[in-house]
Amino acid sequence: MNRRGLTFWYNTALVTFGVVALGITWSVMSSGFSSSDVMKEVVEEAVQDSANNLQVIGKITGSADVSDAKIKVTSTPITATTTGLVDMRPQNIKVTYKIIKLGSHEISYEDIYSGMLDGTASSLGDALIKAKEQGLISANPNMDEKPDTTSAFLYWVIQQNDDVFLESNEIANLVVVYSDKDRPISSEFIKLQVEESEGMLLDIQRTIPTISGSVVDLGGKIKN
Repeated sequence: MNRRGLTFWYNTALVTFGVVALGITWSVMSSGFSSSDVMKEVVEEAVQDSANNLQVIGKITGSADVSDAKIKVTSTPITATTTGLVDMRPQNIKVTYKIIKLGSHEISYEDIYSGMLDGTASSLGDALIKAKEQGLISANPNMDEKPDTTSAFLYWVIQQNDDVFLESNEIANLVVVYSDKDRPISSEFIKLQVEESEGMLLDIQRTIPTISGSVVDLGGKIKN
């Protein structure tokens, strides 16, 4: 009886071990990376980082109309990651826009991106003038004009070569010019996403702070 009992528990232990081992093997095969949890996390982080080929490289700022406390324009300095090379033509990327107005009313657009400014610009004001001349925006809000559509364009701050690719040693500003009905006010939530066919390149989400002046600091981060 004792020997039979020992045999029973020995066989039970073998079966249990086999089930656990099979489960671990299946998890490893499903992940496709490694049996090490630590290594799996490292690989997943690397995959995530490589998917986000654009990053914010400084302060996101808003230009506001103080009279009605609304943001007219936002400007976001961006660059490519160290391994990135992004084709910034409108046929390759799109910029989606969403705003949640007070009262939970939502406005969203699938693509507001109109393209790149030819050449560099010395300032946001200069870029807006040139963008209207080149047909990238319908109106210049700095000239007391109110655009009838919300649109985004890109202008180069630092461009190492004259092509359409944003690289890690270059900086461009992503500018959004808001139509009157889409202009954010304090406490409203906005989301901008830059996408290409392979997936997400950049995700920017902000809650608008108190607007007390013509320039609004929307935060940001400096490239590592």
